[in-house]
Amino acid sequence: MRDLLPKVVVPTLVTHSRGDAVACCKMGREMAAEVPGMRFVTLPSNKHVLLDSEPAHARLLGEIQAFLAG
Repeated sequence: MRDLLPKVVVPTLVTHSRGDAVACCKMGREMAAEVPGMRFVTLPSNKHVLLDSEPAHARLLGEIQAFLAG
């Protein structure tokens, strides 16, 4: 899949929790670096999935809304 990343030509947002034990944040950053113009946001959480009860959930929604608003 990595060889396809530079071919992404649409606006892209990737969010990642700092302490995610399922997928290392470093891996997310490395992948983001290979997509031209990708916006990468690190969230203050240890969770892989941010449910609405998670404190970082509001920040996640804000980042998505800002990204979609352009």
